[in-house]
Amino acid sequence: MNVIDLLITIIVVTILVTIALGVMTYIAYKLRLSRRPTAQDQGGAGPRFFIVHEPPVPVAATEDHVA
Repeated sequence: MNVIDLLITIIVVTILVTIALGVMTYIAYKLRLSRRPTAQDQGGAGPRFFIVHEPPVPVAATEDHVA
């Protein structure tokens, strides 16, 4: 196998792998879209997957310190 044959093989394999990854990415995208919750699933009850985290207020900030 000479250098030209090796380079042609590398280029063809790279193109085929790129096409395969593109197809797999498209399939994963479509599967992700099909799992997205619809408006009727929400029910207006607020966030379904995440809860807003409110950090606790430090005690020193809530007390009035008079010197």
